[in-house]
Amino acid sequence: MSENNVEKKSKIKIVIMVVALLILVGGGAFAGYYFSQKGKQANNTPQPNNQQMASSVNVNQNSGYVRNIVPSNTFEAGEFLVNLSDEESRRFVKTKVYLGYENKRLTKELEQKKPIILDAINSVLRSKKSTDFNEKGVEKIKLEILEKVNIAFQNGRCETVYFTELIIQ
Repeated sequence: MSENNVEKKSKIKIVIMVVALLILVGGGAFAGYYFSQKGKQANNTPQPNNQQMASSVNVNQNSGYVRNIVPSNTFEAGEFLVNLSDEESRRFVKTKVYLGYENKRLTKELEQKKPIILDAINSVLRSKKSTDFNEKGVEKIKLEILEKVNIAFQNGRCETVYFTELIIQ
């Protein structure tokens, strides 16, 4: 009888140790998940997801009025991968930018001044936060790009900005 008691006690000890081990592992996993999610939830603002955009903006020179147009010419400014100015986390934007224009004389000037154009677009994008890339914010960013880029031209001006790819991460 005493041998059965010893066997039962040792089996009970093993079962208790296994249950305790499972509780510890489960608690550790829960704590790790909880604290990793807590850091992500510190910023309660909605985070933009990957977006595919192909829209244009036109600014009426006199009033600043924004309207959609389809220009007859486009210039590929290229692909940009830029760190954003978010302070709480490291975020970046990846985008492809095209500039739309009507005046054919601007074509040669766009090629000649491509470094100036790229610098202007980079500086605008770097100054933005991830929360600036909502529907209205993207339109404001396009207007700001147009303002910075058009300063460089003498033979015309760009009327539209296209984002054919816009990814914020």
